[in-house]
Amino acid sequence: MSLGLLLPVLPQDGGLHDDIPGLARWAESLGVTSLWAADHVLWHSPVYECLTAVALAAAATERCRIGTCVLQLPLRRPAEVARVASTIQHVSAGRLVLGVGAGIHEGEFSAVGVRYDDRGARLDAGIAELRRLWAGTGDRYGHQRITAPPVWIGGSSRRAARRVAELGDGWIPLFVSPHGLAERFAALDAMLVARGRRPEDVERAAALWVRVTYTAAEECEAAAWLGRLYGLPDKVVARHLIVGPPERCLARMAEYVRAGASEIVVAPAADDPTATLAALFAALGSTPLQAPVHA
Repeated sequence: MSLGLLLPVLPQDGGLHDDIPGLARWAESLGVTSLWAADHVLWHSPVYECLTAVALAAAATERCRIGTCVLQLPLRRPAEVARVASTIQHVSAGRLVLGVGAGIHEGEFSAVGVRYDDRGARLDAGIAELRRLWAGTGDRYGHQRITAPPVWIGGSSRRAARRVAELGDGWIPLFVSPHGLAERFAALDAMLVARGRRPEDVERAAALWVRVTYTAAEECEAAAWLGRLYGLPDKVVARHLIVGPPERCLARMAEYVRAGASEIVVAPAADDPTATLAALFAALGSTPLQAPVHA
């Protein structure tokens, strides 16, 4: 099972993680195959800027793919995103995945003066503009042309599937059951074939909120953490949270692999992800490693 890590850029309790590069190096040594950062321009708690966090992770690692999960492209100018993404792609030796999505938090759009109701159209136009700019990198920026990063699509709706079929190199849904994921991937395959694309050329991942726990109290605390993150009742978010001993968590995650996900992006429901991540890899048979020392 290939496991990625969603970096802790949206903390709820303990403050911002003070050593993203150290955490990235440790995760790579543990066996993590990809490192991702979520994106919010404004949030109700301190938050790291997404592309900056990705760049820090890229500079600290050698093998992991690094990516955005997902960048709210309608909130940004595509030309600026194209420039930053191409720089990260270059310095990381081609390891970047640019995950993009429409965004669902209306307050962020209001705060930055961008319309919320046309965000889907803005996303589609933004992806097209990114590809146009990357295709002309050599002429526009005055340096050697580089390989454009793959563009993955976030979201779990049928419209997101159509967007993947039309514009995407990969799909990374969130808040979907294993059965729902299998149905969505089957629908995507049909859309790809209808457009003359090969389903095997489009990568698929699943982002899952996970907390390794050993008691009912710890399970409740994990749900409370996720509830605070989204500003929703604990019971609403609990159904989207994988909890329990590591073997139980891995068994649940394996259901998503059987549904078609080639990689599981673990989003630990805690400010510090190291305990959950180390426990999962220990259960997978990897050598248990100590958590990194924070700077």
